[in-house]
Amino acid sequence: MIRTKIVATMGPAVAEVATLLELFRAGVDICRLNFSHGTLDDHLLMLRKIREAAAMHDQPVGILGDLCGPKIRLGKVIEVEGKGGMPIEVGDELTLQRAPIDGANGVVSTIFPQMVDDVQIGHRVLIEDGLLRFICIEKNYNHLVLKCTDGGVLKSAKGINLPDTVVNTPAITEKDWRDADWAVENDLDYLALSFVRSAEDLSLLRQHLVNKVSDIHLIAKIEKPEAVRNIDAIIDNCDGLMVARGDLGVEMDVAQVPIIQKDLIRRCQLAGKPVIVATQMLQSMIEESSPTRAEVSDVANAIFDGTDAVMLSGETSVGKFPVQTVRTMAHIAEITEAYLATIPPKAEPQLTIKTLPLSAAMAKGVWQIVQDMELKLVCVWSQTGSTARLFSKYRMSVPIVALSSDHRALRRMALHYGVIPQEMPPPEHFNGLIAWVDNFVRGKKMAKTGDRIVIVAGLSMTAPGTVNNLVIQTVGEEVPKGDKDFPRLAHRMERG
Repeated sequence: MIRTKIVATMGPAVAEVATLLELFRAGVDICRLNFSHGTLDDHLLMLRKIREAAAMHDQPVGILGDLCGPKIRLGKVIEVEGKGGMPIEVGDELTLQRAPIDGANGVVSTIFPQMVDDVQIGHRVLIEDGLLRFICIEKNYNHLVLKCTDGGVLKSAKGINLPDTVVNTPAITEKDWRDADWAVENDLDYLALSFVRSAEDLSLLRQHLVNKVSDIHLIAKIEKPEAVRNIDAIIDNCDGLMVARGDLGVEMDVAQVPIIQKDLIRRCQLAGKPVIVATQMLQSMIEESSPTRAEVSDVANAIFDGTDAVMLSGETSVGKFPVQTVRTMAHIAEITEAYLATIPPKAEPQLTIKTLPLSAAMAKGVWQIVQDMELKLVCVWSQTGSTARLFSKYRMSVPIVALSSDHRALRRMALHYGVIPQEMPPPEHFNGLIAWVDNFVRGKKMAKTGDRIVIVAGLSMTAPGTVNNLVIQTVGEEVPKGDKDFPRLAHRMERG
């Protein structure tokens, strides 16, 4: 089982329960519902199929809802016969007007009329991830005149990026609020906010979720220069990051994107929070049955950088080979992780977390024990998932089995590197936990009689941040009955 987690975007290519089950067995841990496409009825139908397939799978599967954010898009463009849209060449002028129209004959509109106010003469206007590029050469109240510097074909609803412009759009649109409410009603596990610019954007959404009595975790999508500038405050106010390299590579110098990726992963490591690397990871597999060498290197390098998860977009939502793509990504992860396992750690992983100090200290101690002893795996009771998240960030050289009785926590833990979520009823005492784990790891063939494992929990099994018990258990060795026998267990731990 690979430790890097795989996020797959849902769409028509994986719209059947049997296909979804194949995806999960191939390695998918998190399903992404992209609210930029389809209706809420479409997403509800997909959600039901995901849950039906997940019920047949032996591991929890998390669900991530991805809010559109204030993405500016072209309005409708009438297709020139045989061209697939409206062709435009270098040097041509394009009029972008405030009033909505069906675009034709070099005149188009957008879904955001105020764009005419915000863009100034000399500003760049990039369409379809920068494939088509323009410079604003004239403006008045009613329209902008843009000169084409890189031509192509304008198509309906394609995205617009304005790297030179401060856009006066709300961080969360009316559609986003509706989609967030739907996510709460349907018990999603993560909610990603697009085009985050500041920590205040996240706080606004967080308060809305609190008002709805929801504990959905928030993922901040980093795709704006403002977000990179405000990254420390954003990390403090989110539950995880997504390095959304598509818009980031359009809004900023594309040569900076690999550096930003490495820096964001490093910062998330220090903060003890998960990070997802996204966009064009195996893009060619939308049409082809095998990836390019560069794409393989891209996935491997994200794992070398220390990402928790890698994400597939069009490859699984509309691609011709969705299951094969997941298998390919899982194989790259398997080979990369095997190589990483041969490299001794240079130093103890560093975390500068501001909460759960007891869990962090225990994770640090367990990391050292794993380094010093030949252990098979680590088992940790993590009712809310917070302790498992911190253990994950220490990049143990063995798998981490994270136990909880909370279904939501188990699904959220599906995102954490190296963590195998496993449902377990709350034990009455620590010895009961040890006995259950011993039977479980043997039954699942995770360990055999005579192997040593670490078991970690707190005296309170339901209170987060109370992890204060650790035992090294020899698998198959008799576990004393009842809580009164704990001193004998502790003595056995001391003598190994």
